[in-house]
Amino acid sequence: MTKLAFLLLLLASATAFAEQTPADEISARSGLPASEVSALLADCDSNQTSMNFCAWRDQIVAERELQQVVDQQVSEHPERKAALEAKIAKWKKARDASCEKSSRREWGDGSMRPAAQAICATASTKKMTKRLSSPDRKAID
Repeated sequence: MTKLAFLLLLLASATAFAEQTPADEISARSGLPASEVSALLADCDSNQTSMNFCAWRDQIVAERELQQVVDQQVSEHPERKAALEAKIAKWKKARDASCEKSSRREWGDGSMRPAAQAICATASTKKMTKRLSSPDRKAID
């Protein structure tokens, strides 16, 4: 009985984590209460912190969409899982380095840099999602 209760609790926790909203994820990563994160996300133009958090949210949403496409491809071609995941990891590393470099060049250490970096990563991620969703799917070969 104890094992069953533990398994049910574990399953419920995993389901709750899987259904985590971008705001919940930002709250967990930043350590800010969810209510503060939600307030920041409610008006993206109110101040720089809100702009940064909204850009971060958009990046999380784009990355989740990319992961859905990757998961779909893996389910269709399980034999390609390791290669696809390795290529995506390599691409993300290059994306992050490129976005960090361009945002630092444009904004230095200014308050706009985190938002610019997240906006760059979001745009790049959306492009990759579109490429992976294309019929020929030769996006990262």
